[in-house]
Amino acid sequence: MRKPKKQNKIPFIIMLIIHSSLLGYSFYKTKNKKQLFTLLMADIGFAYLLEYVVLNVFHAYTYKPKIIKKNFFDNVFGAILSQGIFVPFTAVFSTFMKIGWVGKLLLGGIYFSLVELLFLKLKVYKHNWWRTIYTLILIPLYFSISDWWNILLEKKNPVVRFISLFFMILVTEANLLFLFASTRKVRFGAGKFHSWKEHFIIVPLYAITLSLFSTVTFLKQNNWSVKISVFLMTIGLDQLFKKRKLVKEKFRAADYFTVRILAIFLYGKFSDLVYGVRKAGEKEVVEEKCSK
Repeated sequence: MRKPKKQNKIPFIIMLIIHSSLLGYSFYKTKNKKQLFTLLMADIGFAYLLEYVVLNVFHAYTYKPKIIKKNFFDNVFGAILSQGIFVPFTAVFSTFMKIGWVGKLLLGGIYFSLVELLFLKLKVYKHNWWRTIYTLILIPLYFSISDWWNILLEKKNPVVRFISLFFMILVTEANLLFLFASTRKVRFGAGKFHSWKEHFIIVPLYAITLSLFSTVTFLKQNNWSVKISVFLMTIGLDQLFKKRKLVKEKFRAADYFTVRILAIFLYGKFSDLVYGVRKAGEKEVVEEKCSK
């Protein structure tokens, strides 16, 4: 007998509860919530970039949470849960708890490998060319990168802070664009017919371009001039994609501008979070060492 489709989502819900609890505990216990949030967004950003290559381009595996009706979106949403929540939330917990290599192998490699095997058995996840041994090796390494990244954030390393801000904006853009696509507001592609396969290959490139420009622009200041520059660049990039017939949109102008303006203000807050609150003519005036 076939298992009801509604049962597919149960393992994902259980995982969501478990890993959200780990992250919640980390935030509850830490004194520096701002840095922990920055680390979380950086960890998610790393995972999203890897997922772009492994899932979007090379289709290593398929998720089947049966949460979204259209299979293509359901697959991507399953990947977002895995790479945007389960693994990064656990990486932040591992870094906060200062778990060593043995713990990383147990919590990262072995635990997630067992979860992967269980998901395969439950048929809510399928390998195409991916193998569980890759998970066993890569996740402990990913946890170690999280540790290293956190140390460099504490030292205020300029390169790490720049990339962290870039990841914060990129993750937000990627999630917004997924929401727009899943509600049929936007579709990227080439030619007259834009397939969803094309969309999920092109849209990350759009998000990366916009995020990189926004990061560079917000690097030294967070003022009206910067916000207007990012807003104009966003409109210009949209028009370029439309002119090249690489995107089809169904936005009402008011909705589009509202979302874009709110996003830009959020990116300004991210900039202040990473670099501190700055005043005109000063690179960094206030650098908060901890958050409440």
